[in-house]
Amino acid sequence: MIPNTPLHYIFIRGSIWALRVIAPLSTVYCFSRLLGYTPLPTIPWSLEVFAYAEVAFCFFVSLPRQWILNHAQPRAVSRSREERRELFERCWTSIPDLEAFLSIWFKGVNIDTIHRQDLKDFLASAFLYKTTASPADDDELESYVVRIENSIDREFPPGRGLHRPSKSTSDVLHLQHKPLVFYAVGIVFDDLSTYVTANWMGLRHFRIPLRQFFTVFPLRPQTLISQQVSPSKELSYWYRPHTSKKRKPVLFLHGIGAGLRTYTGFLKDFIERDALEDDDGQVGIIALEIMPISMRITKAIPPRTEMLSEIFKILDYHGWDKFVIVGHSFGTIIATHLLQKLGDTGRVGPLLLVDPVTLSIHWGDIPYNFLYRHPRKASEWQLHYFISTDMGAAHSITRNFDWTQNVLWREDMRGRVITVALADADIVMDTFAIRKYLVDDDNLNAQVYNAKDLTQEDGFRRYHQRLEQRGLDIIWYEGLNHADIWDRARTWAPLVEILNGYCGMSW
Repeated sequence: MIPNTPLHYIFIRGSIWALRVIAPLSTVYCFSRLLGYTPLPTIPWSLEVFAYAEVAFCFFVSLPRQWILNHAQPRAVSRSREERRELFERCWTSIPDLEAFLSIWFKGVNIDTIHRQDLKDFLASAFLYKTTASPADDDELESYVVRIENSIDREFPPGRGLHRPSKSTSDVLHLQHKPLVFYAVGIVFDDLSTYVTANWMGLRHFRIPLRQFFTVFPLRPQTLISQQVSPSKELSYWYRPHTSKKRKPVLFLHGIGAGLRTYTGFLKDFIERDALEDDDGQVGIIALEIMPISMRITKAIPPRTEMLSEIFKILDYHGWDKFVIVGHSFGTIIATHLLQKLGDTGRVGPLLLVDPVTLSIHWGDIPYNFLYRHPRKASEWQLHYFISTDMGAAHSITRNFDWTQNVLWREDMRGRVITVALADADIVMDTFAIRKYLVDDDNLNAQVYNAKDLTQEDGFRRYHQRLEQRGLDIIWYEGLNHADIWDRARTWAPLVEILNGYCGMSW
């Protein structure tokens, strides 16, 4: 994220304005030309071609795609009433501040203004996958409301009030058109720079099948030139062969953004650190490319079961029976799915979770900050325009998003080796509440480390003494925002050492 300074605020607002104005100006110019008018001043023929291309892209690609995504139906998970009750209790007992929880799910209103029927609508959306509460479900929903009232020692007035709850899976998506130049220049340059850097690092690109070439926009030349073909029909990835017999390979799961370019510096430093180990080979890496959350126009992200199936095809193709997981932001959700599926099989070893949205996805602050908050700071405008209103990202975290499957509960972390990296200035989630939530569980054996201490030899010596223990380590970054950890070598350096230690562990 960019810093929240006045200069960066002016820069980001100006950049967003410049991108937003391209489509309307191009439309006015092209329609004027078609009607026989010659706008002044005249522009070079190359820019005129670009203007027509922008209008065509806007009206025949971007806007129709937005309409389709907005009318897509959310995915529902069928559960019995008893299963829903157990889920409700599990959720409710994990919330650190119940009144703040209700307030933020009603977009920050005072809890005194929430009425009983509005609360039932919220519960119907969260647990029954319905947009409004129906009379047939009133008995179940009433029991939940009574449970809430007893917890916060207040009664909700009957009927409906003025405020409606957030329903992130069914509310209208406020998508924003990104101009053709954004994809044709920005994303293409990012894609090619990642390709060059990753190849230089010794990673091999495994492309999707050629028949899928036109399913991703901007088109990716590496799909045509890569020699290796992914065993998955949905996922391309970067691969470093695993030759070590003593150490375990790494599965890397990126977050929402432009793709893997953000993480190439970290992966480069890890590869260089791995080369210092005196063992019998190198640690393997599989870094997935998840296009629906990478600012591309493409197919919807696969549902949980299908996504896991595609990942297993890749892991099995390379013969990985055990591996360490690194997940960032949205990638921690996929890491959670893998842990839920493979937790008892011994295949998943230690986990390194950076900016883990999966720990508090049900608290409401993450959906609110992504979807409903009006941006004010520079970093909030950056998040809003480039991520929250992006077609693939917004659809992935709403219509294709089931919070009940994406939560990593504290009890699921017990007995495992996990490092959680949190930034104290995170604008996406309340990291102070997450840290308290984790530390308050005595069964997690949680230890908090300041990231600055881990850059010193003594600090890391103390840290490494815990590597053979089962417990949770929290790396606390002061002054950093969401994803800022990947911006500088000095901030990701502790994570390189932690991951190196994890690869050498046995389980």
